[in-house]
Amino acid sequence: MKILILGAGAMGSLFAGKLTKCGFDVTLYNRPNNHVEIMKQQGVQMVHEKGDFATLHVPVYTNPADLSGDYELMLVLIKSFATKAVLEKVLPMVDDKTPILTLQNGIGNLELIQQLAPTHEVFVGGTSAGAGWVKRGVIEQRAWGKTFIGSTKPTNENVDFLKKVAATFSESGLETLVSDNVQSIIWSKLVVNIAYNGLTAVTRLKNGEAIEYKEGKELVSKLVEEAVEVAHAKEISLLYKDPVQECIRLGIEEIGRNISSMLTDVLHQRKTEIEVINGAIVKEGKRLQIATPYNNMMYKLVKMIDQSYPRTILHP
Repeated sequence: MKILILGAGAMGSLFAGKLTKCGFDVTLYNRPNNHVEIMKQQGVQMVHEKGDFATLHVPVYTNPADLSGDYELMLVLIKSFATKAVLEKVLPMVDDKTPILTLQNGIGNLELIQQLAPTHEVFVGGTSAGAGWVKRGVIEQRAWGKTFIGSTKPTNENVDFLKKVAATFSESGLETLVSDNVQSIIWSKLVVNIAYNGLTAVTRLKNGEAIEYKEGKELVSKLVEEAVEVAHAKEISLLYKDPVQECIRLGIEEIGRNISSMLTDVLHQRKTEIEVINGAIVKEGKRLQIATPYNNMMYKLVKMIDQSYPRTILHP
């Protein structure tokens, strides 16, 4: 399978590295930065769970004109707020029937991509796999959760294609399942993001560390309960029978070592995705007249961090 991955950050590099190691034809596209320059020179270097090390040579492009155009899948792993700008550059360079799969955080990504790419079949998913940078150019897998993918307009042809994608990802070590409920996929991943992203960005703890404290578990419970109430009001079923306990289990068993994407952004003083995560629950809660005080507080705290980087006190 020939795959173009948009985004050479931690998640894009994780997928690229594991798929390349398994023998698939992968290309990365990203804006120019230091990580990209290092990967161009030395490949994607990966540290695995048992400490083994691999160097995978993946083509990394920063100029859309360098893309070949004949990809079997475009995998979107860029920040949600960058979607429009990146796709407007890339879409003219690829075949207008190339299937697109978004595994981005938050809600609204599917609808935006469908607007930007009306001739493409757009699929959506959520993943609990996770990774982080050990240093520039060196990625470490830190979470081993499942990936779910699906279609808003399932047909026999679409389902067969999704099964092929799931088999491809699973073969590389990224366990992937096909679901027939797209909104369930989106909101189930959103619930996990609600549980950990804002909390870890504020406390500066890894996912698992944040719930070692009773206060952390209580906050996870309250944040998730509000999100679940909103989901139920929208008549969206979730993949988990007990979302609170599943989020806590994930934090203990599968994603505990991971540094959340939002904490990573805060540590590097970058714009966060708080608007499409906790902010999305606050917005939907207001529309549905459901109180979301914990998500509202988390949203405001991270927004303050987001807007005050130049004034941050780093040392006493």
